[in-house]
Amino acid sequence: MVKDVGNILDAGQRARVLALSKTARQLDGVFLRLASGLKINSSLDNPNAFFLSRALTQRADDLARLLDGIGQGIRTIQVADEGVKASLKVLDLAESYLRDVEQKYLSGQVGFQTGLAPNETLVTFNNSADFITYVAGQDVPASGTVTVTGNNEVELQGNFWKRLALNYNVTADTTLIFEYRSTVQPEISAIGFDNDMNFGNDDDRFFLYGSQTSGINFSAPTPTYEYTGSGAWQQIEIPIGSFFTGSFTHLTFIHDDDLGPFGDASFRNIILREGPDQNLALGEGFEAEYAKIVSQLDSISIDAHYRGVNLLRSDDLTTQFNEDASSRLITQGINASREGLGLEIENFNSLEAVQLKLEQVRAAREKLRNYGATLSSDLNVIRIRNELTNGLINTHRAGAQDLVVADTNEEGANMIALQTRQQIQVSILSLRPPSILSVLT
Repeated sequence: MVKDVGNILDAGQRARVLALSKTARQLDGVFLRLASGLKINSSLDNPNAFFLSRALTQRADDLARLLDGIGQGIRTIQVADEGVKASLKVLDLAESYLRDVEQKYLSGQVGFQTGLAPNETLVTFNNSADFITYVAGQDVPASGTVTVTGNNEVELQGNFWKRLALNYNVTADTTLIFEYRSTVQPEISAIGFDNDMNFGNDDDRFFLYGSQTSGINFSAPTPTYEYTGSGAWQQIEIPIGSFFTGSFTHLTFIHDDDLGPFGDASFRNIILREGPDQNLALGEGFEAEYAKIVSQLDSISIDAHYRGVNLLRSDDLTTQFNEDASSRLITQGINASREGLGLEIENFNSLEAVQLKLEQVRAAREKLRNYGATLSSDLNVIRIRNELTNGLINTHRAGAQDLVVADTNEEGANMIALQTRQQIQVSILSLRPPSILSVLT
C-alpha cells in the first residue's frame, strides 16, 4: 500500500512540486489583495501597520460624526440670521409708522407739540424761587434744598412746606396728573391746593409717601394714591373734582422731614385736565396699529428655530469641534421678542411718548444688528472649523490607507509574473523522465 507520495517521487520532482505549491500560495495572496484592495487584511499580516491604520480610521470616523453636529450648527445660525433680518424689516416698518404719528403731533393733527390734549393745562415753573413758603413754622430752608430743572421738574430734599402760584378753578371734572419719585423716604410727602398759609383749616391735599401717616388731614385715605417706593418715576392720577371743587390760588407741596438723614421727593409734568383724556382715544388707535406691527417680532422669534434650538428665544448653541469637547464654540442667544427688545406699546398720548418709542426702536435695531454681526462671526468660525475637520478626516483616512491599501499596479504585475512562473513549473513538472526500457535498449 502506498502511504506517501514521496515514495514515488525523486528529490527533483519533490522540489518542483513544492515550488509549484509555493507559487500557488503566492498567487492566492495576490488574488486576495486584488480582491480586497488591501495589502494588509489582518493583524497577522503586519500587526503594527494593521492597528495603526485602525486607530487612524477610528479617529476619522469620530471626526466624521462631529461633522453632522457642525453642519447642523451652521443651519441653526443661518435660521437665526434669517430671523434677525426679518425682525429688522419689522423695526423699519415700526419706525416708519411712529414717524407718521410723530408728524401728526407736530402738525397739530393730534394734540399739541407739548403732548397736551386741548383740555389739559401744564403747571409750569422756572426756578426754585417760584416755590414760596406755605407754612412758616414748617418751612426750614437750612435743612436741605429745593432744586428746579428746565423740564418742569422739582426736587425737595429736607423739611420744606412750599406752595406754587396757580389760580385754578377746580370743577367736578378736574383731574390732577403728575409723575412722582422718591429715593429716600421722608416722614410725609403730599400734594394739595390752598388759598392761604393755614393747612389746618381744610383737608384739600393727598398723601403720597412717608413713614408718618397721622398729624395731617387728607381728602382720601393715605393708601389711596400712595407711591410704591420703587425709586423710579411713577405717574399718579387723582380725580380731585371728586373730593372738592372751587377756586384755588396755590398748589401746595408738603415735604415734612424733621430729622436727618432727610428724605427726598420729586415732581414733574404736573397737568390739570378737565374731563376725559382726549388724547387717550386717539392714542388707543395708534397703540392698536403699532401693537399689530411689533407683535410680528414675537412671531418671528418663535418661528426662527431649528431642530428645537431657538437663538432668538435665548437658547444657546454649543458647536463641538473635537472628540472630548475641549474645543467648542458657544453661540449665545438673545430674547428677540418685543419685550426682549424693550419695545413698549402702551401710551401714545403725547409727542414725548411717541418720540420715546422711536428711541426704543432705534435701540432695538442696534441690538439686533450687533447680534447679527455676532452670528456672522460665529458662522465664519464654524465654517473654518468645518473645513479643518474635513481636512483632518481626509488626512487620517489617507494615512490609514497608506498603511494597508494595496498597489493594484504592483499586484497586477506580481500576478502576471506568478502565473508565468506557475505555467513554467507545471510544464517542467509534466516532463516525464526516461524510462528504464529506453535506457536498457
